Amino acid sequence: MEQVIYEDTRQQKGKHERKNIWWKSHGVKVVRRKVDFGDYVTDGSNISIDTKANLQEICGNLGKDHARVVREIERAKNAGYRLVFLIEVGGNYKNIDDVSRWTNDVCKRCEHYRAHTCMPLHDRCKRFKRRPMTGVTLAKIMHTMEQDHGCRFEFAHPMVAAKRVCDLLGVRYE
Repeated sequence: MEQVIYEDTRQQKGKHERKNIWWKSHGVKVVRRKVDFGDYVTDGSNISIDTKANLQEICGNLGKDHARVVREIERAKNAGYRLVFLIEVGGNYKNIDDVSRWTNDVCKRCEHYRAHTCMPLHDRCKRFKRRPMTGVTLAKIMHTMEQDHGCRFEFAHPMVAAKRVCDLLGVRYE
């Protein structure tokens, strides 16, 4: 029986071309359809995968969109699924603890960061409506989300993200 990965129709076409090329070249069939939570599911698996392009995206999701993300995790859990966030990031990010070294893009654009005088919890960040989330804070939120809500955070270089999706879902490939 041929296994199929179902890709949510809300996934923007073209933004995931690298994964689609890999799947096609490895004999994995991908069908676009509405997915109730996450971006990718398959028949016979209780895992749903929500891909994130980078740490900045998950930072926004777990910051200002926190309540929406919790509702999605709970919706998946109530349907018998575990939501796995697959963050497509290169470099040395292998686990949540590595995230504590991450620097928010908002900070990178700041003159204080570039001058090595950045103090994100200091008054200098008052020019922002909110202080930018630090890597340490993001890592703590991720650990808490796993513990309290049963989701999981995984990391994969963008070049191997398609393979990791297959591995997480239990989909065979050539």
